[in-house]
Parts: sequence; C-alpha cells; structure tokens
Amino acid sequence: MFGFSSRAALGAAVISCALAVADAGAASVALVCDGEFRMQRASIEGTTEMNAAGTMHVALVAQADSVVEIRLQTFEDGKRTPVQSFVLPPMAERPETGDMALLFPELFIDAPAAGDDAPVLPEIVATPGVLTIDTSDREVVLRHVVESGPIIKARVKGRPLVPTREKIETIEMRLDRSSGDMNLVWGEDSVRDHRRPGAIRASKVLLRDEKSYRAVCLPVRQRAF
Repeated sequence: MFGFSSRAALGAAVISCALAVADAGAASVALVCDGEFRMQRASIEGTTEMNAAGTMHVALVAQADSVVEIRLQTFEDGKRTPVQSFVLPPMAERPETGDMALLFPELFIDAPAAGDDAPVLPEIVATPGVLTIDTSDREVVLRHVVESGPIIKARVKGRPLVPTREKIETIEMRLDRSSGDMNLVWGEDSVRDHRRPGAIRASKVLLRDEKSYRAVCLPVRQRAF
C-alpha cells in the first residue's frame, strides 16, 4: 500500500539533501505526507478500530547537525487539526524560515504582520513533557511522553493493584531520510472505572487508546511538480 514510485524515491532523496543543507546552519524543511490513519479504542470488552486516509504537513527545523524542532499538522476527513509543536530547548537564536513562512504561514508565527487588517493568529506553544529528537544519517526519531494525574492502583495487563499514573500520553515518530517513509504513533494509557455485574463498586483498569499513521513524505516543492 505504501510502495514508492520513482518520483517518490527522488523526493525522499531531496529530504535527506535538504536536511544536509540545514546542517550547515539553521534552516527549515517542509514536507507533505500522504498515508492512512488507524484509530484503536480500547474497552473491557475489546478493541474497536477505524481506518481513514489523510494528509499531514511536517516542518523540520535543523540547527548545527540535528533537528531541534518538529511541527505536525494533520488533515483528517477534510478537517485541519491544531499544530503540534515539539521544540528542544534551548536554541541560541531562532532559525531563519525562508520560504516556509510563505508555504505554511500557520506553522510560523514569528512577528505580527504589518497593517491594521492583519489577522490575529494563535501563539504556538511547545508541548510540555519528556521530549527527545534524535537525528542520524538514516532517520529522524521523535519521542514525547506526558504523564498527568495522581498515581493510582489499577489492573494492568491482568495484574491487580499495580501503581500507575492516571494518564500517560506518548508520541513516537520515525522519518526515514532515504525513503521518505513515516511511521507515527499517538498513544494514551488511562485508568478507567469498570463495574462488573453484581459488584458493589467500580474497579480501576488501565486501558490504551492508540492512533497510528503510516505515510510517504515528499518535500513541498518536489510534490508540486
């Protein structure tokens, strides 16, 4: 389903070259990805699943020899979602965006536009949590973990009364710099109440919801021709 045409292979090579250029100084690369979303919703009775085609815009900001910022925006069922921004602190100075501001102005909000009629755009704030962005010659890997709520004793993978955080949200993205393949997984482990038939009170159970995205990515300019 996600095989490459010769055009896609050429576009993928441009991804690696563009990041190599970015390695010489702060710069940005814009990608457009086409693929499929898979949504899985867990419950005590089982897991329900839905699949849908969708597009994603990706902005990679590189400084020195590493990607220091990744911005994601998905388009699912014709609806645009808010931008997710992941930034490694600190950066000595904000990278120049070049043509990125023209291609995706909603991704780059550096300064107010001139004129009284300029639209008011929302400020992009980096998501808190434990964040790593690893850059190698082969791939770019993003990992992000956010824990919230108190520690609760719940049933985890069949084991009762296991201390666990009430909610753990994770994101892992892998972008192959040679092929343009992207694999992205959003996960949410959350403690939920479950009342068994005849039980006096509900018990706590840890369940996992997951949304994944597999796609092929091309640089914006390559995709346009």
